[in-house]
Amino acid sequence: MADLHAQGFDHAWPETDFIAHLNNKLDIALGSFEGDHLCGFILIRAQDDQGEILTIVVEAGQQGAGLGEKLLRAGESAAKTNGVEIIFLDVAKDNQAALALYKNAGYQICGQRPGYYRRKRGRVDALLFQKHI
Repeated sequence: MADLHAQGFDHAWPETDFIAHLNNKLDIALGSFEGDHLCGFILIRAQDDQGEILTIVVEAGQQGAGLGEKLLRAGESAAKTNGVEIIFLDVAKDNQAALALYKNAGYQICGQRPGYYRRKRGRVDALLFQKHI
């Protein structure tokens, strides 16, 4: 998971973070595999009636084929099974693929965090989204 995350983000999470998430009873982790190969995954924190998409990653060779949407829908379904009624997330304002994914899935912008994401050439705002499921 850490290796795949590093392919998708400038500031990837270390392996220890993923171990902690997998051991946290509040976190939902779903992956897509081809054999033993992890092609993508989603991590959602579900607490009471609220959820937060912590991260979603699809390997470069699988992007644009609908895997992100499948992971998102599966994550929403799993969260709903765990009692979640509303899901939140944040995404970098310059991440056009993620913005399209979330908007097409019915997420609505509910806020902004100026300069939230660090980039090699400065900082980028985060857009906050929510969806009632």
